[in-house]
Amino acid sequence: MVAACIGGYMLTPKWQAVRSEQQRLADPLRDFTNPQTPEAQLSMLQEKIRANPQDSEQWARLGEYYLYRNAYDNALLAYRQALRLRGDNAQLFAALATVLYYQSGQHMTPATREMINKALALDATEVTAQMLLAADAFMQADYARAVSLWQTLLDANSPRVNRAQLVEAINLAKLLQNRQK
Repeated sequence: MVAACIGGYMLTPKWQAVRSEQQRLADPLRDFTNPQTPEAQLSMLQEKIRANPQDSEQWARLGEYYLYRNAYDNALLAYRQALRLRGDNAQLFAALATVLYYQSGQHMTPATREMINKALALDATEVTAQMLLAADAFMQADYARAVSLWQTLLDANSPRVNRAQLVEAINLAKLLQNRQK
């Protein structure tokens, strides 16, 4: 069960953010760059939004900023504003689903499911929505479903997918599935 939780976590957007930060910290040249502090990054996003409050992309970036800092209420507000400005958009519905999923402690709530359904109705191959479904299936020990969803993502050959991580996840899910038998 612990392996299932760890494996599921490794496929989430949060894990990818943590992994990026680990890689950044491991970079021997990091001391020679001027990394933005989170506060500076937030200020820059806010300035861009103040300069152009109709820029849905900046609102979405603000939502992502808050999501990665576990400020779920602010992330929801920012993503909803991006959605109001842009109109129905599969990636934004999937982003909202991600926030709702983490806000509920990684549980698939009706609101989360609704956002996923809206995303997939607009784009059946929306990566974030598919990843959420797969990660949730994995967390629920429905390994066959998780493998199927991840395989579909691999087959789609999207540049948004980390193929090596998906192959690892599929192998782990198959291993755990075999242990259930």
